[in-house]
Amino acid sequence: MEELGLQKSTEKVLSRDLKLRNRKITHYFYISSVLYMSALVIIGFWPTYFSHVFNEFPVRHWSMHAHALIFIGWLLLLLVQISLVASNNVKLHRKLGVAGGFYAILMLIFGVAAAFMLPLERIESGAWTLDRGASFLIHPLGDLVVFVAFFIPALYYRRKSEIHKRLILIASLMLVFPGIARIGMEQILTFIVWLFPLLAGATLDIIFRRKVHFLYLLGAAVLVLSVVGRYYISGSGLWLEIGRYLLGIF
Repeated sequence: MEELGLQKSTEKVLSRDLKLRNRKITHYFYISSVLYMSALVIIGFWPTYFSHVFNEFPVRHWSMHAHALIFIGWLLLLLVQISLVASNNVKLHRKLGVAGGFYAILMLIFGVAAAFMLPLERIESGAWTLDRGASFLIHPLGDLVVFVAFFIPALYYRRKSEIHKRLILIASLMLVFPGIARIGMEQILTFIVWLFPLLAGATLDIIFRRKVHFLYLLGAAVLVLSVVGRYYISGSGLWLEIGRYLLGIF
């Protein structure tokens, strides 16, 4: 009986240590994912934006600079939030999460402003035709729609960490696609590089949970279909009519 009790005690200790190890690896994964996304955004926008910041400041409408600054702030906020959870400061994480919800609204406002300002500037300069600007408009607006579609459920499930953190990751991945698309890779490689955090997360799920969380599968499907679908829709007569009308408002 004494040996059986010792064996059970040892198994509990090993199980606890295994859970702590898996938890630590998971935190490293999410921190690495945000750093990875940040690096890809910087690389993608380096030639047309970030490189000029350190030399001749790029001439853009102020809303474009605000959009860039606010989005960088979003990535920093994600790092802080993950670090708080990793340090077991869940209380502060939740308080900051409330502010994060309002910050997301601010990001959406300036995201919409930048979505319209970029084509309007290029149309005014003569670099783009009206139809090209109208066609482009579906891409940034679509990114924001997909972000909201995952971010709102993330707020709803904020007390269910396994769901919440995956939804936040998927929502944020949608917003980094414009930077990744600018790197200039082959289409299939672009999608692999973009979705790598989901692939890595699914791999961890298989190792730790013996199955992939359905949100990784749903997220990957929605992200890919939204991007591919928009490329087909963007040149359609119906969308061009909608895009011209929206640009005409401004």
